[in-house]
Amino acid sequence: MPAAPRIACIALDRPLDRLFDYSIPEDLTLAPGQRVRVPFGRGSTIGVVVELASTSEVAPGRLRAIQEAPEAEPILGPRLLELLQFGARYYHHPLGEALLGALPPALRHGDPLPALTPETLWRMTPAGSQALADGDARGRRQQAVLRALAHPGSTPHDSPALDRATLAAATGLQLAPRELRAFAERGWLEAITPDPKQPPPPNTSDHTLTAEQRAAVDALTPDTGVPLLLEGVTGSGKTEVYLQMAERVLARGRQVLFLIPEIALTPQLSARIQQRFPGQVALLHSGLSEGERLRAWESARQGQRRIVVGTRSALFTPLPDLGLIIVDEEHDSAFKQQDGFRYNARDLAIKRGQLEQAAVVLGSATPTLETLHAATTGRYAHARLATRPDGSQPPAVEAIDTRVHTPDEGLTAPLLDAMQQTLAAGHQCFLLLNRRGFARVLACDACGWVAECPDCDARLTIHAHNPRAVCHLCGHQEPRPQRCPQCGEALAQRGLGTQRLEQALARHYPTTPLIRLDRDSIRHKGALEEALDRIRQLDAAIVVGTQMLAKGHDFPQVGLVGVIDVDQGLFSVDLRATETTLQLIVQAAGRAGRGSGGGRVLLQTGHPDHPLIRGLNAANYPAMVAPLLEERAAAEMPPHGHLALVRVEAGDAETTRRHAERVATHLRNAAAEGLRVLGPAPAPRHRVNRRFREQILLQSTQRGPLHRALTRARHAWQTDDLPRGTRIAIDIDPVSLA
Repeated sequence: MPAAPRIACIALDRPLDRLFDYSIPEDLTLAPGQRVRVPFGRGSTIGVVVELASTSEVAPGRLRAIQEAPEAEPILGPRLLELLQFGARYYHHPLGEALLGALPPALRHGDPLPALTPETLWRMTPAGSQALADGDARGRRQQAVLRALAHPGSTPHDSPALDRATLAAATGLQLAPRELRAFAERGWLEAITPDPKQPPPPNTSDHTLTAEQRAAVDALTPDTGVPLLLEGVTGSGKTEVYLQMAERVLARGRQVLFLIPEIALTPQLSARIQQRFPGQVALLHSGLSEGERLRAWESARQGQRRIVVGTRSALFTPLPDLGLIIVDEEHDSAFKQQDGFRYNARDLAIKRGQLEQAAVVLGSATPTLETLHAATTGRYAHARLATRPDGSQPPAVEAIDTRVHTPDEGLTAPLLDAMQQTLAAGHQCFLLLNRRGFARVLACDACGWVAECPDCDARLTIHAHNPRAVCHLCGHQEPRPQRCPQCGEALAQRGLGTQRLEQALARHYPTTPLIRLDRDSIRHKGALEEALDRIRQLDAAIVVGTQMLAKGHDFPQVGLVGVIDVDQGLFSVDLRATETTLQLIVQAAGRAGRGSGGGRVLLQTGHPDHPLIRGLNAANYPAMVAPLLEERAAAEMPPHGHLALVRVEAGDAETTRRHAERVATHLRNAAAEGLRVLGPAPAPRHRVNRRFREQILLQSTQRGPLHRALTRARHAWQTDDLPRGTRIAIDIDPVSLA
């Protein structure tokens, strides 16, 4: 009779491709996926059980014992554990870092799981409804809360009951529990404690679907393992399709995982989900405190919260009854982790759907070329929303030739004329410039000196009202000189950023409300919500900002969208730069023409005859990117090939180059026929934060040879004696070569 397994193979949060064997005390019963505390070195650390074994290569006398198991059951189920093991293999990353990184920070530190109590729901009483109607609720906060609870078409007796987080999202206010209790003391609200086993039903007010939307909802086929691409023009109602799909899945007793690129940039979407499913939504993102994140994670793991809304790391939330994964704006590069465990949440969401027999929906108006190709060739199901519910179409994109109309601080005469007409009609103008700051270069016209970062291959950026020049790569700051340090002449500020564009617009339109939306203007918590709320309240106004302007916001008053400069994206060395630029144009164009007045989109470019500029058609994205797909096919690039990027970093250029050459040799020795090993070559940003970077590109038409070569080469270069501080990183399916 075989011996009972009394050895646990443990994954630890260490950059090592191995598991660590520990003996299991007699009074402890363990299973894979369970959290344990083990001795390590002179201290102890938290690990996750991956396997159980009867023997170990470690001598019995040297085998150390597990100290404790904080829980009596696994916190990572078998399918989630399998997903993380697959991810670690596919992205060539240490399993321990992947597994422990999937846990909330509090659990990695050893904190216990929290005890959960049902969260109070708040519902408006008849007295509250009367107070809102009679104007007795005079404060701005009072009115906001009561309006959020006054569901259209409902009576006070059947108005929705919302939790505090949903109310905060709906009102854009930071609501304390004591404030809501004060509402209840006045008789305007009543508190309800829900039964976790019987979650409240969704708010099912009339949500009439168009024929296209209904067909898209019906296209959801659970348990098939085939992803569904929901491709819809901007403003076509993809969110309502998601919500109807979620209702169907919840009705079958299963859970929904809703992945979005950045919760901070999509408050309307997360608030809408919370309002439709009150008391059932767990939010998971980096803006939460450790305690908030842990409680939300545990409520989803226990099945108390039936919907999880979060950014890419929410993909690894344990969900016992997962039935649907929705990846909204699947094209967004925020789904790709850019350091450490470099996974793509969209791709692993598809794998998780296959493992858990859950439906997967990828939604976008501008899907990646890989996703679009998979849908058009039949690997994915495909549903299209070609029209908006109101019957309107995205406006056509018009090009302004900057060779003919020279821009003055980024603004051409045709754009200024169009803005004047739009503002006179009482509509808003959105201007997109994907560069923040005031000026991109501080230079001397006399001798050619340029202010550069001492730690990076980058020029320092000038910000308005900041006496220091800033590097946007490493964060270095230094006093901004007024005169050239070489020749003493006055310095010129070159290049255009959103702050400089804002200043120029203020001179042209001194009486028009002007709002800037970029990372510098929304630094404090709640700033984005305040800015978006102000935009909704204004009629004629100008909004200038970076790409966050195109992040799914719905503003019916926008009559004009102006894209200040797109030429850099058309001629970048990066493989996906043109694709990303076209996506940005289409997403920005989708902000215009959502109201009854129609809209215009003006694109300033010095290359109006460029084939991709001539072919711009926001209403037919697949036709617009067809030339890019042809180019990729000819070059055997994704989606017609597969890429991996190996980066070598060190503190000096010579060490970096020498070890990059050694890594490239290992890769060429391991490469099979059909795999190209290109490089090493300096990265486009060769020096960042005092570290030099070389990179090697692997290209193959098949995944197998690429992964086998990386596996063999890794074993070879891990035996090399690397100098202290030298790092080698692997990026599978990179979204950027820069």
